[in-house]
Amino acid sequence: MPVPPESNEDQPCALLVHGASAVVSWDPEAPVDADAVAVHGGRVLAVGRASELRRRYTPAGELDAKGGVVAPGFVDAHVHPVFASGRAEEFDWRAQGVDYLEIARRGGGILSSVRAVRAAPEDALTDTVVGHFRRMMRHGTTACEAKSGYGLDPESERKSLRVVAAAAARTGMTVYPTFLGAHTVPEEHRDVPDRYVDLLCEEMLPQAREDGIARAADVFIEQGAFTLEQGRRYCERAKELGFALRVHADQFHALGAVEMAVELEAESVDHLEALTDAGLEALAMSGRTWAGLLPAVPHFLRQKADAPARKLIAAGVPWFVATDFNPGSCYTPSLPEAAHFARVRLNLGAEEALRGVTEFAAASLGAADRGHLRPAPQETWSCSTCRTPSTSATRSARTRCAPWSRPARSSSSRRRCQALPRPPRRGPAAARAARPSRRSQRGAPRAARRAHAPAAYPG
Repeated sequence: MPVPPESNEDQPCALLVHGASAVVSWDPEAPVDADAVAVHGGRVLAVGRASELRRRYTPAGELDAKGGVVAPGFVDAHVHPVFASGRAEEFDWRAQGVDYLEIARRGGGILSSVRAVRAAPEDALTDTVVGHFRRMMRHGTTACEAKSGYGLDPESERKSLRVVAAAAARTGMTVYPTFLGAHTVPEEHRDVPDRYVDLLCEEMLPQAREDGIARAADVFIEQGAFTLEQGRRYCERAKELGFALRVHADQFHALGAVEMAVELEAESVDHLEALTDAGLEALAMSGRTWAGLLPAVPHFLRQKADAPARKLIAAGVPWFVATDFNPGSCYTPSLPEAAHFARVRLNLGAEEALRGVTEFAAASLGAADRGHLRPAPQETWSCSTCRTPSTSATRSARTRCAPWSRPARSSSSRRRCQALPRPPRRGPAAARAARPSRRSQRGAPRAARRAHAPAAYPG
């Protein structure tokens, strides 16, 4: 007897995710009322109603989304994860009215992080970055662009990119490594900055290319960092070597970096709080250089100016939203928080913000197989505690996500996975939960009751 088309015979499916309040796939052909996703071999097979997918597939494992939103795995397209310590003292300086550039002149900022990274042993630095990646993953990030930039000498930059690769291997984070040796001019070259540009172009960029440890090169063109002329020389050399280009541009001052980046066909220009009409026109005419929107940065720096997101979108400029996670000017690993600030500060809609941290962020990195739930060779996804896509793009860092990049292990019986396991309790609530109730202690010896009374709450 022939097998009917709707039968699930010979249709392997490693995992069926069901019970979602919504599935955000960015696939125009997916059903609007979809509540399930079928996954096999690390790729999405289909998006639809659970009842329909059960007729088509025999899942080896299942995951109940319990009314959460199933969305593409978040992609953070601007991250500085390789730092050894935070810069909490700078928050106090900013509270006193000291701005970013003055902090740098005081020896804080990037150079403070450079001293710490240079001094850190590679194994210890790897452990630190593993922690950073795990924090990002708890907020739903499954892939990120990961920059060096806190080494600023040949060996420390190579160490930073090796650390990125090692931390990615230990955590499962997919990384798109970027060489950012041109983050700022290190202290030993401050008297003759062009000497450092020589070192970058003649030794550090070629070595990074030979090592194969970076796909892109980035430069910070700003007062106190690199001039437009220095940035152009660096970018032209990087492009000659085959690197993709990404540029920190127009963060505090418009120096012509956006126009230069467009001319050199850079993948992205990021920040843009000081974007001019000329820069906007250049981006609109390009149509291929992405505008990287980093709305949490002005919040951390107490700036009033934001990137003109609505003007960029109206002009047809491709754009994405990222965290700019770093130890000083934006200490948040949470893309939901970045999406929240994109809505509050940049006036993005819920769908715009969510698309900005998924499909558009992936596209800016040339990763066409990520950021969506269309059938693809390889895809990751996350399940959020939020009940609607609008809510997931509105809440800040408290949004919890469970990222998945591989199917659940099969067993003889269906393996049901617990969605979004709650983290261990901490603080007073944990102590109360661990301590037996008075009712359960009645009649117990006094010494036994005293054993459950901690001298101090864990924290």
